[in-house]
Amino acid sequence: MLLANEKYMLDAAEESLLPTETDVHFYKRHDYFVSEKIFSDQEIDALLEEAGRYYGGHRDRRIPFIPKGATYWREGDATDLRQNNYITYESLSMRALLLKPLVGAIAAKLAETSESRLFTDVLRYKTPGRDRNTTIGWHIDRHYWQMFTSDVMLTAFIPLHDCYEEHGTIVMVDGSNQWHETSTPDESTALHFAQRGLNDLEQRLAIEAKANNADIKTVPIRLNKGQVCFHNSLTYHGSFPNVSERPRQTISLHFQDKENRYRRYPLPSGNLAAHHTEQLCARLDNGDPDYTDPEYFPVLWTG
Repeated sequence: MLLANEKYMLDAAEESLLPTETDVHFYKRHDYFVSEKIFSDQEIDALLEEAGRYYGGHRDRRIPFIPKGATYWREGDATDLRQNNYITYESLSMRALLLKPLVGAIAAKLAETSESRLFTDVLRYKTPGRDRNTTIGWHIDRHYWQMFTSDVMLTAFIPLHDCYEEHGTIVMVDGSNQWHETSTPDESTALHFAQRGLNDLEQRLAIEAKANNADIKTVPIRLNKGQVCFHNSLTYHGSFPNVSERPRQTISLHFQDKENRYRRYPLPSGNLAAHHTEQLCARLDNGDPDYTDPEYFPVLWTG
């Protein structure tokens, strides 16, 4: 059982939803964990309603500016795949629903850390239709996060409805978190997976699998309303187009562990790896971004 101070206390029902030691072992081996129903139907419905208001332009507060590199769909943008960062900053309703201690406690248990704090988030909307450009190519989150010291950061994938293969649910490459990487991240990994050619990403995946003498075993994650899929930052994952008759609407929350800190990570060009969040957050005395800044990286769980 995880212990917490009063601010992050779970009730008995919530404690029963935490991963078991068997679950943690599975997560380490297979790179993902599917929770039980941890959001009620009412909570999911409220998130879906708030997402509609958000797309309509409602904001409780606004980020000071849209950082370079952030994804920030606005009405009128011509795209089949809407993506918006900073929803838990700009929508207080979504913040209250999403950043609850249970979500952070599950993330902390899987990462085997005593604290879980937000890194960033993204609201996604996949337009339905086989001819729509809504594929998300194979990628590893860690490639985009080279500026961090941690290898145990993780993501919570939260659909706002039942989410199956026909909706373009998230797909994991089973066990890929255990692969030894043979390629060096460079400036190309700073390009968003939605901006890179699918063939490029598939080729990278095939090269890594061959180098590790591994088969590519893909696992579509079927989630019922209220369930959440957590995956490790070293896991190859992606998703296929939404071929259902309804939009696929999801939220992803990315989490830091307690020990994670910024590091200066030079890329082959000599440029430092960077993330758009560092354009907004507070700075340390030495000028480095402070990834414990509670304004943008609130703690969900400590115990």
